[in-house]
This record gives sequence, C-alpha cells and structure tokens, in this order.
Amino acid sequence: MCSNHDRPQPKVVKVVAAVLTSLTHVVVGSIVGIPGVILPSLTDPNSSDIFLEPTQVALFGSAVHLGAIVGSVIAGVTNIYLGQRITLLVSMPSALVFWLAMSFTPSVWVLQLLRILIGVAVGLMGAASGNYVVEITHTNFRGRLTGMIDTGRQVGLLLVYIIGSLDLTWRQVMVVTGCITTIPPFIGFLFLPNSPRWLVTRGRHNEALKALEFFRGPDFNSESEFQTIVEQFQQTTKCKKRTCDDFRGLLEPSVLHRMLFLSFLMIVIQFTGNIPIATYIVPIFKASDSELNSYISAMLIGATRVLGCCAFLLVVDRVGRRKLAIIPCIVCALSLLVLAVYFLLRTCGQDVTRIRWLPLAALVVFSPFVCACQSMVSLLRSELLPTHVRPQGTAILYILFFLGLYAATQTFPLMLPVVFEYGTFLIYSSCCILMALVIAAVLPETRGLSLEQIEDLFRYKKHASQEHNP
Repeated sequence: MCSNHDRPQPKVVKVVAAVLTSLTHVVVGSIVGIPGVILPSLTDPNSSDIFLEPTQVALFGSAVHLGAIVGSVIAGVTNIYLGQRITLLVSMPSALVFWLAMSFTPSVWVLQLLRILIGVAVGLMGAASGNYVVEITHTNFRGRLTGMIDTGRQVGLLLVYIIGSLDLTWRQVMVVTGCITTIPPFIGFLFLPNSPRWLVTRGRHNEALKALEFFRGPDFNSESEFQTIVEQFQQTTKCKKRTCDDFRGLLEPSVLHRMLFLSFLMIVIQFTGNIPIATYIVPIFKASDSELNSYISAMLIGATRVLGCCAFLLVVDRVGRRKLAIIPCIVCALSLLVLAVYFLLRTCGQDVTRIRWLPLAALVVFSPFVCACQSMVSLLRSELLPTHVRPQGTAILYILFFLGLYAATQTFPLMLPVVFEYGTFLIYSSCCILMALVIAAVLPETRGLSLEQIEDLFRYKKHASQEHNP
C-alpha cells in the first residue's frame, strides 16, 4: 500500500505546464486551418491583392506539410542537444515572424515560401511538445495531460474559423492569429524548467531532480522516482558513447518492434479520413446536398472535434489504452460506411431527399471518435518509446506522420473522379478496420504504468519470446 508521500499530489503547475504545451498546438491547428478562411479572398479574380491560380492553391494548402517534414528532421537533433523546452521557445517566435511576414508579402512565390517555412516551425513544435508533456507528467495523469495537445490543435482550428469570420482582410487575419497563438505560450514557457528525463540524458542530475520536484511538488517522493529514471537510463545506455549510437538504439529488437508498429499507425491514421475530411468539409457537404448550410455544418463538425478531445481527456486514465484505441476505430469505420452508402445511393440516382440529414449525422458521430483515435495515437507515440531514443524516434515518426498527411490531403480530390465519394469513404472505412485489427493484435495494455515500467514490459516480452523460440 502506498504512503501519502508516494502518491502523486495534484499540483497546479503540472496542469499549467500541460496547458501551455497544448497552446503550442493551437498554433499548429491555426496554421493548418488558415487556408479554409483566407482562400476565398486569395482566389477572388476581382481582388486587387494577390491572386492564386488553382495549382497555386493546392501548393498553398499542402506546402506546410512539406515544411513540417523538414522541421521534424531538425527536431530530431534539437530535442537531443537543446531539449524540448528550448526547441519550443525557438519555434514559437519563429512562427510569429513567418505569420507577420506572410501578412506583408508582396508576391505569390514569397507567400508560398513562407508557408513552407512556417511548416518547419510546425514540425519543431509537434516533435517537441508531445515528448515534453509525457516526460514531465506522472503516470496517473499522463493520458489526460498528453491528450490536451490534440485538444489544443482542434481549438486552433476553431479559433482561426472564428477570426476568419470577422470583418478582416486576409492579411489582418494572419496578424491577429499569429499574435494570439504564439505570444502567450512563449511567455509561459520562460518560467518552466526542462524535462527531468532530458536533463538526465545530458548528465545534469542536480537540475533534473530540481525539475522533478518542481512538477511533483513537496509532498511527493521525487527522490525515489528520480533514482528510477537514472537507473533505467544507465541500463539502456551502457554501451552508447556517441550520437550515432543513440540512433542505433532504434534498431534494438524491442525498440524496432515498437517503431514498426507506431510507423504503421502514423501513416494509416491519415487515411481514416481525419484530416482530408476536415480540410474539404465544405465541399463534402455541398456534394452531399445536405439540408443544413455547408459552413454552419463545418462549424458544427469543428465543435464536435473539440468535444471529442475533451471527452478523451475524461476517460483516458480510467479506461484501458487498448479499448480507447480499438473502439473509436470501429465507430469511425461504421460512420464512414454509412456515408459511403449515402453517396452510393445518390450516385445511382436513388431519391435521398428523406435522408439528406444523414451525411451530417454520420460526420457528427465520426468527428469526435476520429479525434479520440488521433489523441490515442499521439499518446502511444510518446509513451511506447524509451527515453534514450525518444527524441530520434519521435522525429522519424513525425516525418512519416506528415508524409502520410501530405499524401492523404493530396489524394482526396484525385480519388473523387476515379472511385467517387462512396469509394473514397469506403477506403477510409477499411483503413479504420485495419487499424483496429493491428492494434488488437500488437498493443499491450500500458495504462497505469510508468515510462520505465513500459520499457521493462517490452523488454521482458522480447526476452521471453527469444527463450521460447531459440
């Protein structure tokens, strides 16, 4: 039975740290969502300002993901040598500079270049924020506090929709959005310490213990947890003397097994319809001939996405990881199947007047569950990797994540003329089922385990497997 000193005490600073980190993903959400509110102005042929051709529109929407790939590569190095906190402190003002530069840009090619550069900031923030939260939070709160990051991203989407609906020019929208989303979290991070686990990897043990005490509070046995972190790190890095040895650590059998599983999730999650549907939500509703106004429907879907992330926060540390990963995949598959059937009936010339409400209903069910699924994948991405390879592994996974995101966003409009809407949604539904099957077969239950216990779990499983199959 645990004593009071062994129990994690609720501490305001721990929640504040997680909230500040989630605010960095408000930046990410706003950067991803900004084309949806400013493209009408940028594609207006009667405008005296910058005008984008159709091919330039496609590049403007997807260029951020190309930049994010570069940012993820850079983050693999900065997270090792500078730490997650410093990486975030560098990326947020950089993002603000790019926001302001885009608002004053005189030409299309400069706008496209800045869109790629701000994507680099997205990659830096994405790779650093998840690792920072998962490394500073206690086991009992890790799921909820890590889930705030995905909630922040959905809030960013809603925020940019709200700002875009105001009577502002597209340049003014960029200035307001950039200042609101980057300045508050930057100021907050100035008062937070580095991750205790990262400090241990750099041999700064005194700072690591002080940082752990900062996040745990005076009523928690920080010394015991600190010793566990140090011993685990020393055990996993006995033979590593150079940075290249850290990358070789990804090829350790137990680590490689997890990397392959997470790589699968990073790519397939993009083809569950999450981001493509969010990106093309208004054209989808217009194509479905839905009863409600397409823009109002899009706002409703955006609200349900935020609610889905909030609901995930309430249950993630009470329900097993496996259930929270598998059940949303199944619900998403069924919702997309219903949507596919609706479009099939419409394509075949059937009268769908009486069920014109069905697309909205299907997507209202789909949206919160796909966000919960995305939140679980984000948690697993940081939770399953051991501390000594987490920066490098996360950077690689984010590269795959953004590659999948770019591919899914680009292929959606290309698939419609070939397999039509019903075929596209049927493919997305199949990917949801595939994810559920793989998760059920591979993922062990990790709820309630510390990061060090999760590492021991995978190493024990691999060792037992080798003894069983010499």
